[in-house]
Amino acid sequence: MHKSVWLMPTLIVLAGCGGEKGTSGGTVVVNPSPSPTTSPPPVTLNTGEVKPRGDAAYIVAAMELSTTGGVAQTNGVITAGSTTDRIVTLDPPGFSADYNAGYRLADGVNSANFGAAQLTADTTRPNGNGVVFFTSTSGAAQNYLALYQQSQYISSFKGSGYVTARYGGTGGWQHTVVNGGTRRTRLKYFGYGSPTPTASMPRTGVVRYSLLGSGNYATDTDLWFLSSSSSVSVTVDFSTGIVTGTMGLGGENFYKNEVGGVGSFPIRGNVAGNMVTNGFTGAGIGPVADVSGQFRIMFVGPAAEELVLTYVFGNGTRTGVGAAVGFVHPYAQ
Repeated sequence: MHKSVWLMPTLIVLAGCGGEKGTSGGTVVVNPSPSPTTSPPPVTLNTGEVKPRGDAAYIVAAMELSTTGGVAQTNGVITAGSTTDRIVTLDPPGFSADYNAGYRLADGVNSANFGAAQLTADTTRPNGNGVVFFTSTSGAAQNYLALYQQSQYISSFKGSGYVTARYGGTGGWQHTVVNGGTRRTRLKYFGYGSPTPTASMPRTGVVRYSLLGSGNYATDTDLWFLSSSSSVSVTVDFSTGIVTGTMGLGGENFYKNEVGGVGSFPIRGNVAGNMVTNGFTGAGIGPVADVSGQFRIMFVGPAAEELVLTYVFGNGTRTGVGAAVGFVHPYAQ
């Protein structure tokens, strides 16, 4: 489970501020499938995340919300926070990303640059699950970028060992505007990688991808940093194009010093080219057993060696957003 990088004395939570088109009250908004975003040939930043190549594409999921309280701490624990006016959107319009000696992100409302001067921390290591973290603030506006290293150890009768994502990456961009004791935040979780050419997509075989990811989950009185459990996966039957799986979610609650499981949602769909997009119902999130949402999958690598996934869900007062990378584990049963 990733330790949250969004939890700091000023309550770094997720992302974004105002202006996002969507539907409030936890209703999911879905926009058309995005076109690949290209960038110039990258110049390597000396950090440990999977670097986007020049032909990288991005898929994005967004949450916007206001948070109040949660700044006072008791014994180092943030307490008494609340969230309101939550909006979640799959593939929000206007998002663009570019990597060239650093990252430039834009969403049609704001843009931010993250390079060596903005680098705050790099906890990545061989066979690790570290985070590369950037900070850029100006007055009341705060921008943060987290890029997640995804590794997993599995032991079975086939053998044991670590696998680390090589082709796909995930990250989160947080833009917050502070107004007294209230913070309006817009968060973009995104997956990226070089899309598998449609002609190179497998046409036969059944492949299981292990999923690792990060996200956020909010209610009126809870705010969680999410991470996927080590046992979640998605299976793709490339002969039929049918995709099945479950995304299990757990994490830590910023407001209540609580760690544990949050719930899960089903992954069901059909491959179209190098993508999968579908809605879901019947997700069990907290005590609610019928939360709905949307997800998108993009296969990356020369021959679909990995995938990236983004998701949003919302039902009444419960909303969530996140991204994950999936890779084929040689030791998975």
